[in-house]
Amino acid sequence: MKGRKMPKETFDTIIIGSGIGGLSCAASLAMCNYKVLVLEKNLSIGGSMSTFTEPETGNWAWSPGVQWVCDYSGTSVDYLLLKAITDGNISFSPLDHECQIKYFPDLNYQFTFINDKSKLLEKLRSEFPDEREKIDVYFKYLDILEKKAGMFSLPKMYSPAIARVMFWFSRLLKVLPHMDKSVTEVIDTVIKVKNEKLRSILLSFSHYFGIPLDETPFPFYAYAQNMQFKGMYFPDGGGEAVVDALVASINRKGGEVRQASGVKRILFEDRKATGVETEEGIKIYADRVISSIGIHETLYGLIPEHVRPARLVKALAKHRSVPSFLLLLVGFEGDISSFGIKRSAYKTIIGDPSTMSRNPTEKGWVCDDITISFPSFLNKELRNPNYHTAEMHHETRYDYFEKYEGKQDSNEYKQITDQITQFYLNHLNDKFPGISAHVRYSKLITPLDVKEFTHHNQGSVFGLDIQKADNPELSPRSSMKNLFFTGEDIFAHGLTPLNGVITASVVTGKNLIRRFSKV
Repeated sequence: MKGRKMPKETFDTIIIGSGIGGLSCAASLAMCNYKVLVLEKNLSIGGSMSTFTEPETGNWAWSPGVQWVCDYSGTSVDYLLLKAITDGNISFSPLDHECQIKYFPDLNYQFTFINDKSKLLEKLRSEFPDEREKIDVYFKYLDILEKKAGMFSLPKMYSPAIARVMFWFSRLLKVLPHMDKSVTEVIDTVIKVKNEKLRSILLSFSHYFGIPLDETPFPFYAYAQNMQFKGMYFPDGGGEAVVDALVASINRKGGEVRQASGVKRILFEDRKATGVETEEGIKIYADRVISSIGIHETLYGLIPEHVRPARLVKALAKHRSVPSFLLLLVGFEGDISSFGIKRSAYKTIIGDPSTMSRNPTEKGWVCDDITISFPSFLNKELRNPNYHTAEMHHETRYDYFEKYEGKQDSNEYKQITDQITQFYLNHLNDKFPGISAHVRYSKLITPLDVKEFTHHNQGSVFGLDIQKADNPELSPRSSMKNLFFTGEDIFAHGLTPLNGVITASVVTGKNLIRRFSKV
C-alpha cells in the first residue's frame, strides 16, 4: 500500500544469492544458531541447481547446472559437509561403472572411463603397456596432491596477509608438486608422454577452468581430476532435492530464504556494511552481509566506488571470468530403453577445446567439445519413465554472442540458434541412431540466456578462472568491515558446499570443515 512503512527487520546475517555457495553458507551459519536471511533475485531458488520445467505440459524437467557431481562417496568431504548441514536429508547415487565414454574423432579413438580410480589406473596400464611407467608417475603425482588436498583451501581461512605468506612458503618448499608448471608442461616435458591417445585422455578434463590448459597450473588441474577419478555421482531427486534440503535446514533453524528479492545496493555506514536495500526500496539491516553472487558482480554492482578497496580491485583485474556455455535441453516421449543408454556421460573432443577458438555463430561450425548426458536416467527418483530427458553441453565464449544482446528476436539470431540446435540434434542422432523420432521438445540456452539468469559478468556460471584459488586477496574477507564473500570466486568450481562452509568458518571463527566432516 502506498505510503505504508515497512517494519524494520534485523538479522544476524544477510546472504545475497541462493546458489550452492549462498545456501551452504546460510545452512552452516544456521547450524551455529545465526539468524540468517537469504535474498534471491530470481523467481527460483538455487542458482544453477534450480529446476527448469517444460512450460506447456510439465512433462520434462532439468537442472541445467547439475550434469553430475564428482567425489560424492559416503566418505568424501563434500558429501559429509552437505550431509551435516542438511541434517542428512540428501543422497547421491554413483553413475555406472563405465561412467564416461569419450570419443576423439581426430584420433578415431574411444576410451571408457571407470568409476573407480584404482581400476582406471589398471585399465590405462593394460591399454598402454609401453607407457606404464609414465602412467604410474602421473598417478603418483595425483596421489601426492590428494593427500595434500586440504592445503588448497586452507589459506582461504585466513586473512589475505597470512594467506600470502602461506602461498609463498608453499611455493618455496614445493608443497604442491609442479606449482610453477602448467598441466601440459608436466605431461609433455616432465613425464614426457608421447602416445597421442594417452595424452588426449589425460588432458581431457578441461571443464570450467576459464583459461587454456597451457596456462592452467598442474596442481589445480590435478585437484579437479582427482575428484573425477574418485567417482561420478548424481543427486537423488536432481538439483531440486539439494536445494530443498538446504532451504529446509535453514528454515528449521529460524532462517529465511526469499525469492524475487533482488538487492539494489549494500548499505554502508562509516565504511562498514550494515545491511542491504532491495530493488523495491526496502532496507534490511544485519550484523554482516555475505555476497555469493560473484566478487566482480558485487564490487561493481552493489558497492559505491568510494568504498571499493583498491587492493581488491587490482586483484580482480588479474582474472578472467570462466567462459559461458551452450546447452540444449531435450525431451523425449515414449520408451527409449532400446537405445542402450547408460547412466554415463558421452563426450566428443576434437583437439584442445580449452582454447575455445571455434565460434558457434559462424556458418559451418563444428563443435570441438560436446557432452551428452541423460538426467532422467541418472536420477533414480524419475517420476515418469515415459518422459526422458537429455542435456547437450558445450563451453563457449560470451564474446561470440555479445553482438546479439537485445537482438534475440532478430531473424539472424534465430537462424544461428536454429543452426546450433540442428547440429546438436544431428549429433545426438549420430550417437543413438533413430532416437530423433522420440524428440518432442528442445530448448537451446545460449550465453545470453545464461547472463540473463545468473546476472554474471560475461554469462559465466562458474565465476573467475581457476587461478583465483592461488590469489590471497580473493577470499571470504572482503577488506570491507562486516562484508564477506562466498561462492565459486572463493575457491572451488561446481556443486560443492566447501566455499560456503569456508566463509561460515571465517565468520564464526571456528573450523566448520573439520567439525561438519566428522558428523
